[in-house]
Amino acid sequence: MANHAFADLVGDEQVFFTEYFNKKPMLRKNAVPGDPRDILSLRKLDQLVNLEVIRPPYIKVNLKGNGVPEQGYSRNVVVQGQTITDTVDPEKIYELYRAGATVTWCSLNHIIPEMRDFTRVISEKMAVRTDTVAFLTPTGKKGYPPHHDPVDLFIVQLEGSKHWKLWNPPTPRLGNNAQYTLEGLGEPEIEVSLQPGDVLYLPYGTPHAATAEGSGSLHLSIMMRPRMWRDLLQETLDDLVGADVFNEYPHIGEARAADVEAVFKEKIHELVARLESVDPSAELDRLADLGRQLPGSSRGDTFQAIADMDDMGPASRLRRGKAPLAFGEDDNGRTQLTVNGHKIAVPTPIAETLAALGPDASITASHVFPGVDELRSAKAAQGLTRLGVFELVPAG
Repeated sequence: MANHAFADLVGDEQVFFTEYFNKKPMLRKNAVPGDPRDILSLRKLDQLVNLEVIRPPYIKVNLKGNGVPEQGYSRNVVVQGQTITDTVDPEKIYELYRAGATVTWCSLNHIIPEMRDFTRVISEKMAVRTDTVAFLTPTGKKGYPPHHDPVDLFIVQLEGSKHWKLWNPPTPRLGNNAQYTLEGLGEPEIEVSLQPGDVLYLPYGTPHAATAEGSGSLHLSIMMRPRMWRDLLQETLDDLVGADVFNEYPHIGEARAADVEAVFKEKIHELVARLESVDPSAELDRLADLGRQLPGSSRGDTFQAIADMDDMGPASRLRRGKAPLAFGEDDNGRTQLTVNGHKIAVPTPIAETLAALGPDASITASHVFPGVDELRSAKAAQGLTRLGVFELVPAG
C-alpha cells in the first residue's frame, strides 16, 4: 500500500482544525491520491475471508437492518488436531452478501499490517485510539438505519459508490450510539454520492445514513475515539496519585481515628498542590504521546530490530529509545539507570552521554562510551540498545 499523509484526508490542516474538527462534517472530493484500492480492495477481502482463521467480532453481518447471529456465518475448524470454534465460513458470508447483507470488517488494523500503518498516520496526528472498519454493501442496499456514533470518523470510499446524507451534530452533543428517522432529522447538511477516492469527515455524534448505488460499495471508516477533558484529567490524576505520599492504608470505617479526616484534608491539599504545579505544555505532550501508543496503531518490529542489533558496529548510528529512563547518582564511577522500571549500573561516562543526548539527536556507537576503544564502546551500545535505551537510526 502506498504511503499516505494526514493531509490526504483533510487537505489544509489549519483549515480543518479551525473550521471542521469537532464542529461539522466535511467533504473532500478526489482526496486520496492514486488508486484507492491500494488501501483496501474487494480482492483483499476475498483473501481475508478465505483465511479460515478470522473470527467474530472481527467480522459482522447485517441483513435488513438486523444483525445476523454469529452462528449463521461461522463454523469449527481443526488445526493440528485442535478444534478452533466460531471461525468465519466463507461460503455463508458470500451467501448472506448475495441476499443483500452488509459485511462489516472490524479493526482491520489488527489483521492487516499495512492498515496498521494507515491508522498510525491518523493516531500520530490526533493522539487518540484509531481503528479501521470496512463496510461492504451490496448494490442498492442500505447498510444501517440513520444513526450517529460516539467516535470521530473519516470515511474513505474505495470501490463502487455510496449515497450519503449527513446532518450537523445535535446540541447538546449526545455521546452514545443513537438511531434516528429521516423525517425527524430534516434537511441534511451534506448529501453526496461518494466515488472512489472521496473522503468525508464526521465529528462524533454526527447523524448519517448511507445507501450503496449502482454497484457494490466498499468504504473504510477510520474511527477515532475522542479523549475528553475528563479522560485527559483522569490520566493526569492517575499519574500524580501514584506518588508514595498517597500510598498509605488508612482505616476509614467505623471507629476510625480522630485525625483521619484531617489527614484526608491534607492529602487533598497535597493533590491540589501537585495539580497546580503541573507544566501544561509538558503534560499535554505526555498525554499526546500516550494517545499515540494506544492499541490499534502501535509499531512492532522487534524481531527485525534484534537482528539488526546483531550487526551493530562502531559506525552504527543511534538515538534515544522510547523506553522510560531515569538517572541516579554517581557511585564510584558508576551511575544507576532505571530503564522501564529495571535498575542497571553503567559507567558514568555512558550515563553522561545519555543525559546529553537530546530527543532529536543521534550518535555513533563508537562515541557512546568515551575514553575506551571503538569496539568496546559499540559493545556497550549494543547492550543498551537491547534494553531499549537506544534504538538504531534507519539508514538513509
